Amino acid sequence: MQKRKLLIAEESEELRGALADLFRGSCQVRCCADGSTAQRELLEFRPDVLVLDLMLPGYDGISLLQWSAEHGIRPMVLAITRFCSDYVAESAQRLGVGYLMLKPCSLSALAARVSDLNQRIRIAPELSADEGSRVSSLLLTLGIPPKLRGFAYLKEAVALYREDPLQSVTKLLYPEVAKRCGCAPMHVERSIRSAIEAGWKRRDDRVWRLYFQPDREGRIPRPSNGDFISRLADSLGGMTDSSEIVQNSRENMENDGE
Repeated sequence: MQKRKLLIAEESEELRGALADLFRGSCQVRCCADGSTAQRELLEFRPDVLVLDLMLPGYDGISLLQWSAEHGIRPMVLAITRFCSDYVAESAQRLGVGYLMLKPCSLSALAARVSDLNQRIRIAPELSADEGSRVSSLLLTLGIPPKLRGFAYLKEAVALYREDPLQSVTKLLYPEVAKRCGCAPMHVERSIRSAIEAGWKRRDDRVWRLYFQPDREGRIPRPSNGDFISRLADSLGGMTDSSEIVQNSRENMENDGE
């Protein structure tokens, strides 16, 4: 089995080296200390997992993630930073960051999060069907009832978000879904929120933990519409068949409706 590719873009030589040493046996590892080199490594190495210092010199982490998305390079991302404003947190969420950790953080905690992201790649489904079928399978896996109108709107929203992850969910995504489905943007937002709420209430925590990070008490907060759409879009890159979970979800939802 081919080893996963891990890129560590971290200014601290000590942290960079220690983390690399932990994963060299199980992953192909490359390291860099500045944003320009990280950009080049992303293009050439195409890592599966990226550990990214958001305050890299030369080319900051947020700019690097925006560039990466524009070029279709979307690794699982563990972002670390000494400073986290609302803008940084919102940008990280919008750009599909899997985990955001504040420095100083322990090496063991960093390693655990990297392992989590590797695990997410291994067990995420990879379906040979078209985009719509892949999104449907993932929604079913997460317990979204297919009879809800929000199910269809989510399929459209996830596909559109994958085309342009930098777009505004409210100003661009909802209106485009509404246009395609022949309804109002407000109805799209409300129906998607209802569908997510339905899936979250009936969730299997073992499944949801693959896509959404629990809080400090181990509970999975109900994701916002934007967070849910972005996480699904990001997860589709490495899906594998999860037919047993999907089948159970279908059986549970046979009598559900909006």
